Amino acid sequence: MKGGDEDVDAAVSRVLPELTPAAVLLTDTPEEAVRLLGAALGRPGALDSGGAARRALAAAHRTGQQQLIGSLDLSPSEQDPALAEALRALPATDRAAAVLELLDAGPHGGAAVAALRAELAGRDEQARAARARQRSLFAVPGTAPGPEVPAAPLPERLARLAAGRRLPPSAADTVAGMVTAARAARRRRRLLLGAGALVVLALAVVVPVLPRGAPAPAPPPAPSAVPVPTGPSVFTGAPRGSLAGDEAFLAGLVALDWPPARAADPRRVVYAGDVPGGRWALLTSGGTADRPAAAAWFTGPAGAGPDGLRLVSGWSTPDPGRPVALTDPATGSLVVLAAPDDQVAVSGRPEVTADGGVQRAYGLVGTAAGLAEVHLRPVPGATGSSVQLLWRRAGRSPQPLTPAVVTTEAAPGTPQLDRVRPAPPPARGDAAVGPQLASVLDRLGQPAHDAVVTVLWAGDVPGPHELPARVTVLAVGQQSGAAVVTAPYGLATGPTGAAGSSVCVTGVLPAGAPLEEQVVALRCDVRAGLADPASARSLVVLAARDAASVQLFDAAGTVLGEHPLTDGVAVVGSPGDVARVLVHGPGDAVTGAAVLAEADLSG
Repeated sequence: MKGGDEDVDAAVSRVLPELTPAAVLLTDTPEEAVRLLGAALGRPGALDSGGAARRALAAAHRTGQQQLIGSLDLSPSEQDPALAEALRALPATDRAAAVLELLDAGPHGGAAVAALRAELAGRDEQARAARARQRSLFAVPGTAPGPEVPAAPLPERLARLAAGRRLPPSAADTVAGMVTAARAARRRRRLLLGAGALVVLALAVVVPVLPRGAPAPAPPPAPSAVPVPTGPSVFTGAPRGSLAGDEAFLAGLVALDWPPARAADPRRVVYAGDVPGGRWALLTSGGTADRPAAAAWFTGPAGAGPDGLRLVSGWSTPDPGRPVALTDPATGSLVVLAAPDDQVAVSGRPEVTADGGVQRAYGLVGTAAGLAEVHLRPVPGATGSSVQLLWRRAGRSPQPLTPAVVTTEAAPGTPQLDRVRPAPPPARGDAAVGPQLASVLDRLGQPAHDAVVTVLWAGDVPGPHELPARVTVLAVGQQSGAAVVTAPYGLATGPTGAAGSSVCVTGVLPAGAPLEEQVVALRCDVRAGLADPASARSLVVLAARDAASVQLFDAAGTVLGEHPLTDGVAVVGSPGDVARVLVHGPGDAVTGAAVLAEADLSG
């Protein structure tokens, strides 16, 4: 079936019974099973058919890039602990292959099933011996032990184990919410790509049309069309918040002005309250109380009067059926205004798992008359937010919601940088490191003072017009042992030598050997800038400092070349379409790695 978002609930309910046995056998808790199901069915095309859903389940289990919503109960006691332990002992790929093969009605002669039977044989023997010891404690002296009941066939045991692992009652709703969120994230990425193309088109087409020295066109008039709510309006009712009863303060708020609100339009206070570290207000203007023509967030320091608040975000034609939210990363404050019966779930930051996946945990928050005031972990100096929300109204699937962000004038903190190799001489392109590192930490929700950042390498790569670009490869450690790797570059461009900067790639390195021993291969396309299409591609390979050489391979396994390593580093210009590398170390040591892929840190 190929349904839009309005069909997600029905599609999930249709495939969930078929997928649940495999999901609970591929995981060890209901929490993990729900996470796996949401990640699988959120993949493109997963709801097209039962076969597509099963393939998506195997792929999601293999990559581990899953999301977790809510707090789910642990699994009940296992009815077949030997089989559960045998499944846990298998590698992820074998576990998926064995489970899917055994749940199918076909033959069960694959290598993965054989591996499971081998793991199970020893555990079954241990279980039989334990049962015999227990029976002997109560046996009448001189009597022979009774016969051992033979084990059921493996497919039957798997089915029983799956039947004993029940998902929580909210599983279908949770999975549907994850599917909806995944689809919305893909739409956002497509819109961002489309917006980038439109910007380039506007620069190429619109700018030449304006005569030199012509005045800027007047801004368009404020839109008069206001979205019609499909349910209760989030702006309806009396003011909410701790300052809702302060009539003098509210009177001062309605005197505030902001674009695109029109001066003649009446103002209304939706929210006014004190939050940790400040005082916030949400105002609307024009239209009606249910369907205003404009809305705005104002913030100020603790105890500020209305004239001490500043505009943070103002917008026209707000959707009255959609909640609004504001967050301040520096203080951890979050305010959500929803309809009275809406449910709101909050995720403070993504989690990077040991296998290199990125996932999120969402927790429901309490609301009063649709108002939720939440205090999250502060990230001092952050200019962006890692917070994401889901909201749900009766009869609808959960929807994603991105809060507006209170910006800060405070300088972001500078984490201490450890180095694997000596620093090169300073270069203008070093200035690219600070902003990119701050951006990554903001997206991860990590305070700079707590971040463990390692410079794996810094040096020059070929840039366009024979100008070198300074690349710095940074690894931001995660609690799971994985590391987020980002590689900003900076170069001097133009006749003035002004610095331009961007980033080669931001990806995730799974947990494993120490960073100084891991192989990292990344592609860097250095571009001169928007006005200059010139670019230069390099491949940077980092390995242990005593490694000797690296071979480059394309996706088909064809050798593209071999290059020596100096201090464990190779910079290869115009390398071709490299997919994997193979590093040769001392003796016969060989270590392979795929070229680092771009990761979506939003989770």
